[in-house]
Amino acid sequence: MKRFLSLALALVMVLCLVPAASADSVQDALAAAAKMTNEELYAKAKEEAAAGAQLKFYSTTSFAEKAAANFMEAYPELALIYNEIDDAETYTILGNTIGSGVKDTADMGLTQNGPDLKTYLLDEGLAYTYFPESMKDVIEEKNQDPAIVTYINSLLIYHNGNGSVGLTNVWQLVEPEWKDKVFFKNPLNETVNINFLIMLTSPEWNAKLEAAYQARYGKAWEKGAFDSCALEFIDGFLKNVNYTYTSASKMAAGIASGAPGNMGLFVFSKLRKVDEADRGNLTILQFENPVDGFSGFMYPIYATVFKDTDCPYTCALFINYLLSEEGFAGPKSWNSSQGYYSPNKTIQKPEDIEDEAYDYWTECLVFEEMTYIDEHFIDLYEFIATRVG
Repeated sequence: MKRFLSLALALVMVLCLVPAASADSVQDALAAAAKMTNEELYAKAKEEAAAGAQLKFYSTTSFAEKAAANFMEAYPELALIYNEIDDAETYTILGNTIGSGVKDTADMGLTQNGPDLKTYLLDEGLAYTYFPESMKDVIEEKNQDPAIVTYINSLLIYHNGNGSVGLTNVWQLVEPEWKDKVFFKNPLNETVNINFLIMLTSPEWNAKLEAAYQARYGKAWEKGAFDSCALEFIDGFLKNVNYTYTSASKMAAGIASGAPGNMGLFVFSKLRKVDEADRGNLTILQFENPVDGFSGFMYPIYATVFKDTDCPYTCALFINYLLSEEGFAGPKSWNSSQGYYSPNKTIQKPEDIEDEAYDYWTECLVFEEMTYIDEHFIDLYEFIATRVG
């Protein structure tokens, strides 16, 4: 009996350590999937399901759970398992999970923070990109590799209890009267926030900050204690910032119920967490007046397929679904809320939501660029860290 149990245990361990598919076969499947129709993909996905596959995915956005439920209604023979993951631990967990040799751990991800995605998963061969050829005409090339399923924005939003705060230029936020009145999550604990600050140093946004400086002070910015205009802005902004709130939801609620005139730079979609009685206290600055410099920033949610998946065709079909109007604008999904934007140009925001579509935000928000941040992160991290306090 002992020998039988030992053999049985050994067999279970071997089966658990056998990868579902080789890396080459997953990549080949994704390449083939990119050329297929949804009907063809569904047929292949049903074959995967018949063999016992269930798509297990990790997501840093909770709306993905509803999107998955809608997907399973549209494709009832397929099963998706949603796992929420915190941004701060995303790539530590996934890096240890993918390629561990243990079967049925993770098939794909819907995650933020592109630079870490590149460094820890894509560059290491633990994840692959996928984009359907049928979508190339409605989604810009910059949003295809990796596929971006949604953008999320953080905006300058203030308590309007004393009327307008009169902020028309971001350089006002570095001036003494804004000390401790502008709220921002600690960028050392929030990767999208530090990515935003790094993006300000890019040639495009440094030039916009120089133009805003000229508009505010009536003179051109000149190099002195700082090598660039952006670095001077970051220095002053971080010294003025109040780091009281550790979550965007708490910041939204706290500013709405707090002192008039306070300003936050936080995730727009978190207004849904504010008590209805307090919602009228908040004004989105960009909707009140254009701001010299920027009105906030935008970051993507990337879709990637993991190397050990046993359901690459199901993953491809799910990504197709998320990129489509059916998937993005389904019941209680991303498009039902403020602050989520599909890169698919055919998808607009509903008229009953106080928001605008993706194109509206492209000029006034700082967009995350994976490659730029990856190349400059080390050089700028210490500069930012020493000013957080």
